[in-house]
Amino acid sequence: MTTFNSTEANIFHYLTFVAFKRVPIFRSPVICQIFIDALAEIREKHPFKLIAYVIMPDHVHLIVNPLNCDIELVGKELKGISARKIIDWLKENRHLVSLDKLKLKAMGKRNHSYSVWQKKVTSVDLWSQKFILQKMNYVHMNPVRAGLIDHPAKWKWSSYLAYLPHEACDVPIEPDMRAYWNDEDFAEHFDGERGRRPLA
Repeated sequence: MTTFNSTEANIFHYLTFVAFKRVPIFRSPVICQIFIDALAEIREKHPFKLIAYVIMPDHVHLIVNPLNCDIELVGKELKGISARKIIDWLKENRHLVSLDKLKLKAMGKRNHSYSVWQKKVTSVDLWSQKFILQKMNYVHMNPVRAGLIDHPAKWKWSSYLAYLPHEACDVPIEPDMRAYWNDEDFAEHFDGERGRRPLA
């Protein structure tokens, strides 16, 4: 994982995951939903604030604020769980053409035959409100810049509509409107055992 990461509390991170060989596997709504389900699972296992996201045909952007200040762990687990679920679904439904595109030339670590993601995940700290808003706009406008739609509200697989009046079914997974952790959050999750310093 290529990172430029602080371990300070309440730092937002801009993550980019790119599909193996840029295979556009996320053209499938089912695979997009599999990724969303994996995202929800990891958010439960390793709590983080989800600020913004977009799923593009061959890559994903996320802006997150992890509770435990370990963005590398969040990225690694999300890649692993989503990849396993996607490969399992492709095998179960005999999507042989897609599997062939994801096939490794040589057996990978842990005897893996397929890869969903490129090895590198880029993660950049977002220190200022201006930088955060800039990246949120970049994330939500990604489908428009790619020529997939003419307005971000028309792209289902993003958090854009979550920031407008909407029905629950309009957004694949709701981001956290309270984007920062507070002292009570840390006390609840860590019980003071880690000696975290109070948040500013």
